[in-house]
Amino acid sequence: MDEQNNIPSEIPAHPKERILAAALDLFVSRGYFNTNVPDISKKSKCSVGSIYHHFLNKEEIGASLYFDGIKQFREAIAADIGNETNLETIVRTVVTSFLNFAQDNETLSRYLWLCRHDEFLSGKVSHPTMVGFDSFGRKLTKSIKTAVRSGEVPSLKADIFWAIVFGMPVSYVRDWLDGFTSTSPKEAAEILSNSAWNALHGSLK
Repeated sequence: MDEQNNIPSEIPAHPKERILAAALDLFVSRGYFNTNVPDISKKSKCSVGSIYHHFLNKEEIGASLYFDGIKQFREAIAADIGNETNLETIVRTVVTSFLNFAQDNETLSRYLWLCRHDEFLSGKVSHPTMVGFDSFGRKLTKSIKTAVRSGEVPSLKADIFWAIVFGMPVSYVRDWLDGFTSTSPKEAAEILSNSAWNALHGSLK
């Protein structure tokens, strides 16, 4: 660790990656509005000119971090689900994967789940847990419809369904990041994944 600049010894080699890594650390530790381009330049060891070569402005850096982070988050969940089609297993995996991702990527998670992105990315922020209509979303939707037809879960609007699935891990991760719980997300994964499934399956009664 470079103590003077607080930069990890294994920093990314590519200037763009160094800029993003430095900006992420600064946005989380200082806040977006308390960070300027010269700060990012100093921490990333990239010139101001290099920063403006890769990004139009600080807002574009913030947007890139946000959308790349959401992409990583979704890809991690999709990879953990793999070819699974059983909805119970998918729900439990989504919750567990969410919690694992948060703990393994703590700084990024602070940026994704604690920052108020609408304050500096007005009109650009999409709902991070919205399933959408990509291949991942279509697969999950198909599994839900199959489970509804079989009577395994009730027919619910998509926003309600995913609020149940994502609500608990989002809330828990935020509390953990804020220091309100000492139990790590991974330690809480089993009970939260069970609770998410029981909330869906139990709503049939």
